[in-house]
Amino acid sequence: MKVLQIIHGYPMRYNAGSEVYTQTLCHGLAGHHEVHVFTREEDSFAPDGRPRRDHDADDPRITLHIVNNPRNKDRYRDTAIDQRFAEVLEHMQPDVVHVGHLNHLSTSLLVQAATREIPIVYTLHDYWIMCPRGQFMQMFPRDPGDLWAACDGQEDRKCAKCCYARYFSGAPEEREEDIDYWANWVGRRMRHLRGITELVDLFIAPARYLHDRYRDAFGLPERKLVYLDYGFDRARLRGRVREPGEPFTFGYIGTHIPAKGIHDLIRSFGAVTGQPKLRIWGRPHGQDTEALMDMARSLPVGTAERVEWVPEYRNRDIVRDVFNRVDAIVVPSVWVENSPLVIHEAQQARMPVITADVGGMAEYVRHEVNGLLFEHRSRRSLANRMQRLVDDPALARRLGARGYLPDESGDIPAIEDHVREIERIYRAVLGRRDSARVDVGTGPWRVTFDTNPDTCNLHCIMCEEHSLHSPLRKARRTEGKSPRLMPIDLIRRVVADATTNGLREIIPSTMGEPLLYEHFEDILDLCSEHGIKLNLTTNGTFPRLGARAWAKRVVPVTSDVKISWNGATRATQESIMIGANWEKMLAGVREFIAVRDAHASAGGNRCQVTFQLTFLEANVAELPDIIRLAIELGVDRVKGHHLWTHFDAIREQSMRRNSEAIHRWNRAVLAARKVAADRMLPGGRHILLDNIFPLDEDATGDLAPGGPCPFLGQEAWVSAEGRFDPCCAPDAQRRTLGDFGNLHDRGLMEIWRGNAYRHLVTTYRNRELCLGCNMRKPVEGVAP
Repeated sequence: MKVLQIIHGYPMRYNAGSEVYTQTLCHGLAGHHEVHVFTREEDSFAPDGRPRRDHDADDPRITLHIVNNPRNKDRYRDTAIDQRFAEVLEHMQPDVVHVGHLNHLSTSLLVQAATREIPIVYTLHDYWIMCPRGQFMQMFPRDPGDLWAACDGQEDRKCAKCCYARYFSGAPEEREEDIDYWANWVGRRMRHLRGITELVDLFIAPARYLHDRYRDAFGLPERKLVYLDYGFDRARLRGRVREPGEPFTFGYIGTHIPAKGIHDLIRSFGAVTGQPKLRIWGRPHGQDTEALMDMARSLPVGTAERVEWVPEYRNRDIVRDVFNRVDAIVVPSVWVENSPLVIHEAQQARMPVITADVGGMAEYVRHEVNGLLFEHRSRRSLANRMQRLVDDPALARRLGARGYLPDESGDIPAIEDHVREIERIYRAVLGRRDSARVDVGTGPWRVTFDTNPDTCNLHCIMCEEHSLHSPLRKARRTEGKSPRLMPIDLIRRVVADATTNGLREIIPSTMGEPLLYEHFEDILDLCSEHGIKLNLTTNGTFPRLGARAWAKRVVPVTSDVKISWNGATRATQESIMIGANWEKMLAGVREFIAVRDAHASAGGNRCQVTFQLTFLEANVAELPDIIRLAIELGVDRVKGHHLWTHFDAIREQSMRRNSEAIHRWNRAVLAARKVAADRMLPGGRHILLDNIFPLDEDATGDLAPGGPCPFLGQEAWVSAEGRFDPCCAPDAQRRTLGDFGNLHDRGLMEIWRGNAYRHLVTTYRNRELCLGCNMRKPVEGVAP
């Protein structure tokens, strides 16, 4: 397949951990795939956005697409870089895009890939998505003496004061204005990033700590997160032979920046007795490196001379140039690192690691098993651990011999095995993309109009609007708002627009009782006028006229009458559908079906009658008996959906809330299907069951992995205010899918063909709302 990697730098120009990992992965993939890399450089003597092509110096099979970004690197979006990326996509036509980092590039690159329906995999290396600075460290802490203080979480105003104050004017009287400006900037950035994460098919976390932090602190859905440690070219890590004749030597590998904690390492080394050496490898970082060298020179006489600064090494030569010359590696980072490459590399070379007792560092080093842990940010604790190895070199050899803890052999993951896992992930996201793809019709074949959402004669416990648990009706009354009623002229205009583009059915309000809509009979006339069918959802009370009279009006123009039904007993039905009368509802169904059957026998239209359920803990045990009742009454179909948990009060009613509830649901499904198979409707037909299928144990998050949306590209919804909506999800949730336009201002077909709607069609499969949707059905052969 064709794989396009995105990374904010590529070796040797940029040689930190995420860049090195990306190069290693590219080398591993290049044996069986066409691999390209989209990355950056900073040439101040060339224009921003200038593209050029190159090849990996170590593996010419890998094509580099390099964009110049010397001046705009602190932005999170860049239209010129977006355009260069779009050109690469059009030329290359990749099968999958794999992101390593977007910093110094443009977050909108993912929009370019997603709108082309290219699956996106994203490896998390730090906190940049949930922290604008990437490392949860403060440049301007409350205590000015606590340089590079740790941050306990992202907040817009805190970010402005503690990190972006360097952009303030400096005038005291303008400070609040500056805080407001940058807090707004950070807020816009964070909202944008949350939207961008919805376009990603799968996030890979190389440490369980990072996996859990993104899930718990940022809210990434667990179903979109997978733990997978890095893979390594183990061949280049073989053959370590310690050079003889040297004292015990500590090594540091990395950049010369404050977050890496070299300043703490140097000062801790100054407190270690004996004659150890400290070798520091890494690319100089301007005055930071000079300051660190001055710090080393200020150590006590006899100690300063034992600190050695060594030039940057080539990754493939790390054993010869680094590991053969040290006895232990120190990772002193003051930021909470996740899965440092150097820890893994040292473990493969069977060297002990001293590192902090937090994050992914502590995940891969266990104290006194394969290394030593010191108290994070404590120089005294770090010096103590270093002293232990100087005093007991045999301990260092014993700890180093254990290697990588997750594998009994001590070997770190091989790049060959890692590539196979990455390939499996690529195939999985491609499979889900293909199974979830929807075709867009010329126009919607069915349109639902929310004609009268505020008008109903029942208070069903699960109803978004009318449940006694719902705050919406009370809020509307408090605000003095009148009940929402859709103008009949809007319905006429939309139907006229859509009929010539394939419209076959319309549904009046499914939120509220449509038979209470003052223009309902005008809708019946509209169906007759345009030769389309009505699809009716009613609560089964048949208000105003009664079941028989409504049946005579409705049956001739209706394809399906869905009657809300939520129990096989009076107690259950009336406890769920507050205000319902069991006997009257039973009588109403019998009367309606009698009229329907008589009309059909006389050669007229035979509309389908459906019982429509919400699957609840309160009625799941009665599901088989509901099927029996439906068969007895002559109902053609039983359809349902799982609960939208609008309110905390009904959360325990969800059959998807945990594995135990799912098991109860699955038992009820089997029993219901047996009833449907064993019993026949009058006339010898079997009753139809819709959406009554067993759930996977992972259905707490994703009901139907890879399942396509049943509505996008096929149906449309119009709110009482005229807003175009793409689906039947609860109103607050479906608004998160985008603003597509209002039918008072634009035509239905204009919106249907518009960019906003088409963008949703191509990207919906990864949206949090869509992943958790109760209306999708599973696809066979798609792994959960």
